[in-house]
Amino acid sequence: MHALEDPSIDEIDSERLRLRPLRRGDASELHRAILETLPDLCRWLPWARPGHGKLDTRRYLRGVRLGWSRRIALEFGLEERTSRELVGVTSLHRIDWSRRCAGLGYWIRRSRWGEGLAREAAEATLGHGFSRLGLHRIEIQVAVGNHASHAVAAKLGARREGLARDSEIVDGAYLDHVQYSLLSTDRVWP
Repeated sequence: MHALEDPSIDEIDSERLRLRPLRRGDASELHRAILETLPDLCRWLPWARPGHGKLDTRRYLRGVRLGWSRRIALEFGLEERTSRELVGVTSLHRIDWSRRCAGLGYWIRRSRWGEGLAREAAEATLGHGFSRLGLHRIEIQVAVGNHASHAVAAKLGARREGLARDSEIVDGAYLDHVQYSLLSTDRVWP
């Protein structure tokens, strides 16, 4: 049975991380992680804006819960297993169950950069998407210039497919994105 039919499957463990649905109780810690990383998030993600406040974080969490309830976006808080610190977020979004396709997103709070946590979280999310949810294709769209995210896609073994020009508006400006993809048949997924 795929998780689409069994929504109780909602936590994933990797070596150092527990990926779990974000909860209302995460609002304060998530807000601190966003503020710590905000200048960088604002460069690449359309939801991140200068002046991000607590109300914005609460709205973000409401949107996350709505995505889960509709099974169109599954966003996971990344909790370090030893400290229980919330270190970032990963997601399967734009889920199209008829095509068995989704997008993959990830971000790590600034104080935890350089530890390989984005790759580890993305790898666990991909495994969940392919092995548990039965997805066939997962896409990663990375803004041109976001070198760290391009490096994560490369470490995951994602295949570069091309450039999507002016594909997203971030902070009032269009950004080009490189599209990568992974298939369930590319390798054995955990």
